[in-house]
Amino acid sequence: MKTKFFLFVFMLAVSPSAFSQSNSTENRPQAYRLSSGNNNSANRPKEAYRLSSGDTASAITRPRVYKSEPPKTAKTSKTASAFNLERRAFELINRQRIQSGLEPLVWSDDAAKIARLHSENMATYNFFSHTGVDGLLVNDRADSFGVNKWRAIGENIAYNQGFENPVEFAVERWMNSPKHRDNLLSSRWKESGIGIAVTGNGTYYFTEVFLLRK
Repeated sequence: MKTKFFLFVFMLAVSPSAFSQSNSTENRPQAYRLSSGNNNSANRPKEAYRLSSGDTASAITRPRVYKSEPPKTAKTSKTASAFNLERRAFELINRQRIQSGLEPLVWSDDAAKIARLHSENMATYNFFSHTGVDGLLVNDRADSFGVNKWRAIGENIAYNQGFENPVEFAVERWMNSPKHRDNLLSSRWKESGIGIAVTGNGTYYFTEVFLLRK
């Protein structure tokens, strides 16, 4: 099987004070969109280029993705497997933080629900972007779950296919990407959750959501 992967990172701040490097006096939310990794569009799912290029007009006309109920218990082996993968990725990331002298992130069920929703949608609708098929970003998805008391929110996404250890590979690629590494090793983040979805052809979609509460 041909191996492939791709990464994206998104950070959104609602207050200039949320990021220490921001000296702006404006009160408007500031968004930073950065991409890195394998930029060969031939290696992306067919929807990735259109959505990640900002063309959401036609995407909005597609079926709206409604909030899915993340599993509360491991009812099936598939659910249990996804949950174990998520916690494995979280453990690897916290290991990197501890090795860097940082406090480990606290697992957030709220962040995990937001992350699972996006990973499930990317897997179901065959796209790869921070923008959902309904045109919404991570802050909008947080609002849909009633998670709105935050100073800053961030999101890392990735997908890969054909690797023996997809979780380890995704975390390794994030750590080797400066902007993704900045999110993983930022002292500003206190909470995080990860959502993983796997398609029938063995493609793994990863979303990690970071939260800084008010």
